[in-house]
Amino acid sequence: MTKYEIIFTINDTHKISIPLKDPIEFLGPIYREKILLVLNKHKILLSKSTIYHDMLDLTSSLKKALAQEFFPDCSITKDFGHLHNEYLYNSINPSIHTLEHDTDDWPGYTNLVWSSTAHFDTWIYNAADGSIIFEVTPVYPYLFSEPEEEPDYIPYAEWIKTYKPYFITTLSKETALEWIEQADKIIWMVEFNEKRMQYRSKIDVES
Repeated sequence: MTKYEIIFTINDTHKISIPLKDPIEFLGPIYREKILLVLNKHKILLSKSTIYHDMLDLTSSLKKALAQEFFPDCSITKDFGHLHNEYLYNSINPSIHTLEHDTDDWPGYTNLVWSSTAHFDTWIYNAADGSIIFEVTPVYPYLFSEPEEEPDYIPYAEWIKTYKPYFITTLSKETALEWIEQADKIIWMVEFNEKRMQYRSKIDVES
């Protein structure tokens, strides 16, 4: 049962929510919980990695964007999600589909913050005017599926025709700073708890 919640506010009806079973004071380095994007009452999964590393990725991206050091690579000529889907599909089917900018290490990954098993990616980047963009995009869900295995299977060529970002917004400087402060608090707490556990272990060994 969820008793606690960390909230990164986007606006009055949209937020990022991290439901917790324990108080933030108990978070450790391997603590995993869902990171959810909540739009009104609709929720989607953004990540379920360790909260510690998810917060490190978030703060790193936001600090670069605040410094206007997070512009997309010059090869990113379309929406991140559209190009990422092309890259993924081309990696699986290189003889069928070709990327405009094929590379073994796609430069768009620099701006990727989180990925989820629910087939959504989260991006942060600077727009041309330097503003901070927070974007969530869908990933083709049948990349490793066979048509006969999925009752709702849609061929990639058809799916990509109707592709569009799931959510995109501009973060104000104030919002970005507030998110960094919240995430840094979580990072600090995890590191503090880890040091405390190591100290206690050392005391136990010596006693």
